[in-house]
Amino acid sequence: MNNRKRTALCLLGAALCVFMAFGAALALGRYPITPAALLAGDAMAVRTFTVLRLPRAVMALIGGFGLGVAGFIYQTVFRNPLASPDIIGVSSGASVGAAFAILFVSSGALSTTVCAFAGGLAAVFLSLGLAAPGRSKMSLVLAGIAVHALAQTLLMLLKLTADPEKELASIEYWIMGSLAAVTRSRVWFPVPVVLVCCAAIFALHRQALLLSIEEGEARLLGV
Repeated sequence: MNNRKRTALCLLGAALCVFMAFGAALALGRYPITPAALLAGDAMAVRTFTVLRLPRAVMALIGGFGLGVAGFIYQTVFRNPLASPDIIGVSSGASVGAAFAILFVSSGALSTTVCAFAGGLAAVFLSLGLAAPGRSKMSLVLAGIAVHALAQTLLMLLKLTADPEKELASIEYWIMGSLAAVTRSRVWFPVPVVLVCCAAIFALHRQALLLSIEEGEARLLGV
């Protein structure tokens, strides 16, 4: 079996697993829902399905897809199958931004999301700034380790100032992640954002591949 067939079979198996998991998320839960009840128009079944289960399943699917694309880009650029957003401190920076929002701005979803995004961007720019003199992937990785350590320190300081009964729990729940608060009204914003960002990444796939080549070859090509 050649590599192309093996890759096609792996993708088919992964797609099948995702489809089964999505169906299980819709069908399984504390409140039993059957296709017959949905087709019959049972009010409780329809409400549970449309307001809770379907939005949560869609959010889990689109969130996993976005994280997978982000991981693929990191692994491509750094040519390392173990690379992730942690490698340049993005996750830690986002956690610091979310904790700052919960403590000093608001624990609402919008403010927390905006501050987390700003914290992730700040970590990226700080890593790029520290790695600029070396101009190599190894310099960027080392800078990312330093930024990650700095962000973790700031996060610990924010946790120490938080109220143990309310704010600290909110910070920990945000870091762990949960779909419990997802309803139909909260899907309209993140889903289009993830799809648009993924489309932009796929449109720039050539540039991402250029970033993954060896340093000497990249300089010869003027990258």
